Amino acid sequence: MKLSASSVAFLLASGISRCTAFIPASLGTPRTSNFPISAVPTGFSVQEENAKPIVVGASVAGIASAIVLKNAGLDAILLEECSRDALTEGAGTNLQAKAIVALNSLGVSTSTLIEAGAVITKQSYYCPDGRHVGTLDKSGDGKTPGQIAIHEGKLSDILLDTAASKGVEVMTNRRVSAIDQTSSPGRVTVKAKDASTDDLLVLDGSMVLGADGTDSKIRWAHVSGSENRDPRHYHGMSRYRGVVENFPSFLDGETMIIAGGVGVKAVVYPIGTPCEKGLQTINWEIAVDEQDENTDPSTQKGHLIDLLSTNGFNLDFLDLKSMITETPSIRAFPMVDLDPLEKWTNGRICLTGEAAHGMLPVGSGETMAGLFDALALKEALEESKSDPTCDALKTFEKLRFKDASLHQSRCRVQPAEHIVQEVLDTIPGTSEVPLEYEQRLREVMKLVQDPPNHSVASYVPSTLAQKMLLRPKAAGMVTAPTVTKAGGDLIDQLTLSQRLTPLERVALTCAGNLQMVFSSYYMQPVDVVVDKMIQCELSDSDKKMSNPPIVVYDREVDMFIGDSMFCKATCKVKVYDDELYEALETQDVGIGQLLRLRNLGPLFSLHDAGRSNDGGMWRFYSMDCKDIIDFDIVEEFSGDAWDMKQMTSVISSEEHPTL
Repeated sequence: MKLSASSVAFLLASGISRCTAFIPASLGTPRTSNFPISAVPTGFSVQEENAKPIVVGASVAGIASAIVLKNAGLDAILLEECSRDALTEGAGTNLQAKAIVALNSLGVSTSTLIEAGAVITKQSYYCPDGRHVGTLDKSGDGKTPGQIAIHEGKLSDILLDTAASKGVEVMTNRRVSAIDQTSSPGRVTVKAKDASTDDLLVLDGSMVLGADGTDSKIRWAHVSGSENRDPRHYHGMSRYRGVVENFPSFLDGETMIIAGGVGVKAVVYPIGTPCEKGLQTINWEIAVDEQDENTDPSTQKGHLIDLLSTNGFNLDFLDLKSMITETPSIRAFPMVDLDPLEKWTNGRICLTGEAAHGMLPVGSGETMAGLFDALALKEALEESKSDPTCDALKTFEKLRFKDASLHQSRCRVQPAEHIVQEVLDTIPGTSEVPLEYEQRLREVMKLVQDPPNHSVASYVPSTLAQKMLLRPKAAGMVTAPTVTKAGGDLIDQLTLSQRLTPLERVALTCAGNLQMVFSSYYMQPVDVVVDKMIQCELSDSDKKMSNPPIVVYDREVDMFIGDSMFCKATCKVKVYDDELYEALETQDVGIGQLLRLRNLGPLFSLHDAGRSNDGGMWRFYSMDCKDIIDFDIVEEFSGDAWDMKQMTSVISSEEHPTL
């Protein structure tokens, strides 16, 4: 942030040191970059004690982190801008099995969560017209429920009570106005204004954890990589959320339903157990493809009911219109998450939770991610006992950065919604939905709701390759070396909808030189492992060619750097040349090596591309070397194909056979 000369003069005249980093009082409206700086009151009290870790923000990640710090013997202070009552507001969230286990480790029992919420045993997907697409089993393993739905306010209450019982000092109504880690070596000075008295409390901290949400002021002011840059990404959609009490149960009273595809989607689930009359507290959310959300209470309900009617919503087991009408208040938000940051730490200041990796509301991923952050902080503190501050924060970032970024990208893909949308686009409304869609839903949602500790070596491809290779190709969308107008439109579309990175766009148009690009990027050799190569019968059209191919292969190839697999290529290869036929039969070779063997320059056509289920990129393309060799190829890249940090050691060009 650059201050004018008059602003600097004012700050100096007020006795404010240049080295103090100030946090703006407000980030302004969501779509602006207005960052005003508040003057600091002259009267304040100073806490003269040993430096303590300070957590800013009573989010799930913030409270859980404060508990972890206290359990590690560090007397954490939790500062929250809102009142305790305000923290009990909000709507529903879902705790997946791993999140429940994480809460257990913090001292929150499963029975407490069940008593406060509702056990969800099924998660079902529907078309707007009521056709069933698929159901996920959420019954759990017999020890831990697969899912518990709970009001965010009740979860906050439970966590705050747990923190208080452990001796965590919680200070609400305290807005942090400034953080300074340069004036006192080994210390972070935090200034927090009391909302009711305007008094300023000055705390001497050993570290600061910023858990102040997607609109984090600490992130904006202090973390390199996001200074003067707003990482919030708006998706052109609105979220409407509400809670209605004493509403008739639907289905079995233990089912969460998601109805609709990518344009309009309704998510409805209970957050309380049914009473004797069969009434429950129901949480609902409607996501709408619109640029500006309706925030007018007098027209919101009519707006939503009209949208559902226009888009053909008609569920025979749930009266959506009555549900909306009986909801006392509706909250509207833009659909927003964060673009991945370059890092989360700056000295003794570190981000956590939504401030570090704000996610789209898919599978309640952010709640789970915030709890995982707390567990990673616990592990980092155990590994950094010699210096439980800077070292611990760096270790925490190392433990969580990649997994959280991958989880973030998986939520952004919204894979289940796209599968339902595919049903709407391809299956007539009078037909039942084929069972294959249910299996696909189960596969993609496992990645979101049960995120593993990521290992590229265990990357499993989807059935995408089979579908792409069997469908007709749209030829010539991109022709090397020049991107055609059609190809330019495709790349523009992918850049906007899938948020392809610059490096992904480089890979998008690689034509036989993918190995060389990755080898150059990592300065390491690329190993090619042929998983499958099956000789196929020539088709009737192949046999009728004036120069038919010698052989046709179905081929699968894995590409590795070290022990990490970054790409699987599935291709149909037609070979017309004896020398290339021999090379394919006797060697594990990549496409680029085959082309260089004969010094070939193929005609390259990109047919389609998009995001894989794990957050990586896929592309479908052809390369045609007339009467020599032809390829139809689907490549699926791992989610961290360009960020395998363990593979970045430099190898000299003499030891680098691929270069």
